[in-house]
Amino acid sequence: MTATKSMTVFIVMISLVSLVGCGVSKEKYATLLNDKIVLEEKVVVLTKSKDALKNEYDNLLKEKMDLATRVETMTNEKSAMKGEYDKILEEKITLKAAYDKLLAENKELNNKLSKR
Repeated sequence: MTATKSMTVFIVMISLVSLVGCGVSKEKYATLLNDKIVLEEKVVVLTKSKDALKNEYDNLLKEKMDLATRVETMTNEKSAMKGEYDKILEEKITLKAAYDKLLAENKELNNKLSKR
């Protein structure tokens, strides 16, 4: 912003110096001065626009970072739940095998009791 503003002022100053040395009329001077004022106003508007865009970019970047953190957290939770699911499934298989074994023993005992 300051570089653009400085460059504009520098150009206007050089133009004025060269024109003043040549005997520039008041009308040309006023026109150049008005052009300078218009350019400075444009610089202010563009600077405000740039700042607004930077703020929007920063907000979007923060939102993206927050979403990335949430995705990582959910992935970790999913992995933990998968581990717990696998553990429960393994316990279920072990219990089913024990149940089947007890059922077979019970059937065998009932057969022995019915033969007596």
